Amino acid sequence: METIKIKHREFVITDTLSEDSFLIERKGKKYFARKFTPKSQEGGELTYAMRKLSTSGVSVPKLFYIDEKNGYVVSEYIEGELVSDYFSKNDLEESLYEDLFRNAYFAKVNHMTLNYEPDKWMIRNGKLIYIYPMVILYKKEKDLVDCYLRLWFNTKELAKFLSKKGVFYDKSRVKDDFSTNKAIVLMTCKYYK
Repeated sequence: METIKIKHREFVITDTLSEDSFLIERKGKKYFARKFTPKSQEGGELTYAMRKLSTSGVSVPKLFYIDEKNGYVVSEYIEGELVSDYFSKNDLEESLYEDLFRNAYFAKVNHMTLNYEPDKWMIRNGKLIYIYPMVILYKKEKDLVDCYLRLWFNTKELAKFLSKKGVFYDKSRVKDDFSTNKAIVLMTCKYYK
């Protein structure tokens, strides 16, 4: 098995997920590693986002190491179900909407905009976790409510999004606009800060 050295620690690569992301293991514990080009703009943006997210209150995998010299970020390996896959079988429970709005609030007060597309979020133990390691400076027009919220309800937009991602979605679950708008407004009034 191939090994890599990160912050003077040896890790074994157990699975290659893409050309720049791996599952690694050390002393029987699994981690997620992302490779970047040292001293690059992409690497700077990644390390900035990971540091900012880890201290923001947003639910993210725990950050363990940033090795800027060798170009690696090591974070907690989490198992769960992507929200986009969850939507193919279920509607979201209200507790998950509350969690979504809470994460959006923490991002906003930390001057960040997250990517709220359902495939960038995972459900683990009944909680949402943001697994996409990038953020942008907060922009009102990219806020959850202004831009992405219709992707979190049974809407035509969700059906289109999931079909583009190749995820099965029963289009008969799409509700009429009145019912959907009412549900969105009720959740927003209840949990948006």
